[in-house]
Amino acid sequence: MYKTIWDPETGGVRLQDYKTENTLNISPRPVFFEELDLLGLDKLGWSYPKCEEPLLWACNKQYFYRGKLVFEAKGANLYDKARIELQEGSENLTLVPINMELMLEKCSDEMRRLESEAIEFIQDTYQMYSSTKRIRDVSDSNKMDFEIMAERLEKQQKRKMAIVKEDCDSFDIMPLKVAEEAGKRIFKTTSKIDVFLASFSGGKDSQVILDLCTRALLPSTFQVVYSDTGYELPHSLKLYEEVKEYYNEKYPELLFRTARNHEKVLNYWDKIGTPSDTHRWCCSVMKTAPLYRMLKIEGTNKQAKVLAFEGTRGEESNKRSTYERIGKGVKHNGVINARPIYFWSSTEVYLYLFLNKLPINPAYRFGKPRVGCLICPFSSEWDDMIVNKCYPNEVAPFVERIVSYAKARNIPNMDEYVKGHKWKLRASGKFMDVNPSITFEQKKTDLKVKIERSALRPETWIPVLGKCTLSERNHILYGELRNKTDVYPFEIKTLGNDKYEVDFHNLKDVVYTSHIKKALYKSTYCINCEVCEVECPTGALSVYPKVKIETSKCIHCLKCLTFHNKGCIVADSLDMAQKENLKLTGISGYGTFGLREEWLESYMIEKEEFLSGSTLGTKQKPSLKSWLKDSEIIDKAGKETEMGNYLSQIKDDMPTLVWEIIWINLCNISPLVKWFITNVDSGSIYSKAILKTKYEDQYQEGLTTFSYSLDALFNTFTSSPIGGEFNQKSDISKTEFIRGNYNDLSEYALIYSLYRYAEITGQYTFRVSDLYDNTIQNGIVKEFGIDRQSLVKLLRTLNSSSNRLLVAELNMGLEHITLKEDITAFEALKMTVNY
Repeated sequence: MYKTIWDPETGGVRLQDYKTENTLNISPRPVFFEELDLLGLDKLGWSYPKCEEPLLWACNKQYFYRGKLVFEAKGANLYDKARIELQEGSENLTLVPINMELMLEKCSDEMRRLESEAIEFIQDTYQMYSSTKRIRDVSDSNKMDFEIMAERLEKQQKRKMAIVKEDCDSFDIMPLKVAEEAGKRIFKTTSKIDVFLASFSGGKDSQVILDLCTRALLPSTFQVVYSDTGYELPHSLKLYEEVKEYYNEKYPELLFRTARNHEKVLNYWDKIGTPSDTHRWCCSVMKTAPLYRMLKIEGTNKQAKVLAFEGTRGEESNKRSTYERIGKGVKHNGVINARPIYFWSSTEVYLYLFLNKLPINPAYRFGKPRVGCLICPFSSEWDDMIVNKCYPNEVAPFVERIVSYAKARNIPNMDEYVKGHKWKLRASGKFMDVNPSITFEQKKTDLKVKIERSALRPETWIPVLGKCTLSERNHILYGELRNKTDVYPFEIKTLGNDKYEVDFHNLKDVVYTSHIKKALYKSTYCINCEVCEVECPTGALSVYPKVKIETSKCIHCLKCLTFHNKGCIVADSLDMAQKENLKLTGISGYGTFGLREEWLESYMIEKEEFLSGSTLGTKQKPSLKSWLKDSEIIDKAGKETEMGNYLSQIKDDMPTLVWEIIWINLCNISPLVKWFITNVDSGSIYSKAILKTKYEDQYQEGLTTFSYSLDALFNTFTSSPIGGEFNQKSDISKTEFIRGNYNDLSEYALIYSLYRYAEITGQYTFRVSDLYDNTIQNGIVKEFGIDRQSLVKLLRTLNSSSNRLLVAELNMGLEHITLKEDITAFEALKMTVNY
């Protein structure tokens, strides 16, 4: 990936392989007239042509014309259009399109190098994996399962192993580090690849991948598969047809296929609930499972071994930045994922499309940074605005479902719930029309299971666990489950109306017991979604239209159970949702006692002797331990942590910093404090009565425990600098208080907080304005309410430090903060204090 700078001559960008003070840390995207029309710039006095070429560029929601910030867009959501803030001097602008021909000429050398490397990667990867069958056929020794051997060695030696190809056309296994140092070719699988695939989604990245594959490979050697999820943007569906027609004219033998689930996506919403940030079931159910199920080996039910060339890029998210360029089993066991443009920036992707005159999905022209689904728990409120503006009829059924579910839960502030993405935090399992229930009770080696409203009979999935025999006597089903040399007897009683009692005996293996539970979860919650079917390596399992297990083919590998937490994606979504929003857990240990300054002082001098001595009462000791644990000063066993030891060392010289760090830790760890800073914004008036009412609105149980813990929190405010010095509790009257701003924060606490924020969110580059976003749940503003002027002043101080642990770009309209990804928050704190 090259560095990007503005090119005033063309109005575009330039690529260079070195970093300068003008280098942009965020990849800009081109902005077209359609986006400006949608934002209403034509009504604000701007003049620009309705042309094919881009007119300016955007970094997030900051817009630049010929390298100069001209406006920002703020406050967009599903219902409300963005608010435009023009920069001084940017009123009544007349825009000239980017000089595309000259810009592309200036970038051509860098882009050709990127293209050549990606094409070579595709060719090399294809040759590497298409040769595995030939290599395996060379000698009998190659017919052993190297993947299983590598897994076993990893467990034995506690280090990563690699499968490598030797010069004599054979495979070998060696430590990954050794293989890399020796420059060995590392294989993710030695199995024959049945299908080479170019995944196409309608997005810019997959367009580039498809084009690169046609340039690198013979069209008869790979397929193109488009997954129609039921969420597709109309423009994406139309583009797919155009792309298919374009390439079929050039390469008639190139096979295009479309994968779809057997049910419509809204039917699954009614069965599983809305997708959420913790239960993103839709991608597996609607996209990947139908795709790979369609690629089964012809004439069998066996899953094909697939190598998919995909457009995943490391820049797209922090999670994706941890991926390997070639990965195995990222979403499904039998799939190798190869990422030719993994190191490209989004700017480079656009330049490739422009250079090769490829069509661009119109959704990008309207301002969508990424083209995905109509609605998604991971989309931004900006995406929601564009979708609702451009595709109101298509998105309406999904919004109507969200509203109807919210009404069933008596959610207040409906508009805010929908437009503020609160629906993605759903806890709606108990409000679903179909609501199975399963409970487990274990006594020694016996497991008793009670099931109500079960989708299938309990014995349906038991055969995948091992050899199973069944017989019925007196309306009770008796069975024996054999796993290796162990035998597990069980009985199933049918109580009527899809209600059962199941008893397992002789369960001495904890891991195997968890597998039994997963099998019963699957029987209880199964809706034939097919996700687990594509995990089966032998073709023994088919799920639609009904579950069928061919015991003669089943090798009891348990992959259909272990791919998900509860063995079933539906069970994980619905069962967990039933248990949410009952009470705030993890707060009972505080009792009614807070973290007092004199207690902390005594602990840091006497350490464990203070906790075990007679100074504190029997109820005060556990309270103090709970506060110290959530402050990361002691661990669960009561032993002092490295953090606790360090704070003890600096307490005499930096007492305020010690309390700043403690408050930051509590804000990120303590369930009680996290609840407080989430529900009480800086500048808000609160009282115990108000907080108890808020709690009752959110939770059904535990008000008494919460009331006690609230006393402990108030005691912490009163008995430590947190309440007065940090302005977390300033008195208005005897019963009312205000949570104020703390602007005297030390630069050391700021660097620690920023790195903690990065560790939690996975974002090491963000904007100052992101920290002031009301929707985020953590960060320095949430913790202390520091005002923007004070924060920027501290950032400038840290930015100018010779020991730079952050880069803060705060000039020319930019407000970006970049942290180092290879150090922890604690390391950053020590490096800043000790420098």
